[in-house]
Amino acid sequence: MKDLDEFVQAILAGTEGLFNELRREMIAGFQRVDKRFRGIDHSLKKLEVGQSHLKDQIDGLKADLSDTPSRREFQQLKSKVDRHHPGPG
Repeated sequence: MKDLDEFVQAILAGTEGLFNELRREMIAGFQRVDKRFRGIDHSLKKLEVGQSHLKDQIDGLKADLSDTPSRREFQQLKSKVDRHHPGPG
């Protein structure tokens, strides 16, 4: 009976050691994955900021290159034309 008890204790101790090692490996693996995700998240944030600046630059270029006057510019031009060339009525 004593030998059986020692055998069972040895199996339990070995199993506990295996589970503890597996747990440590899983935690280490999760930490590596978490670190990689944080790096990816940081990279995505930098891309979002860069994309925002690029969009602002594109909008600015569109405005600079546009040959259509803004509503304000149109109204100013229209006022000048109406002043110098009043329409009928």
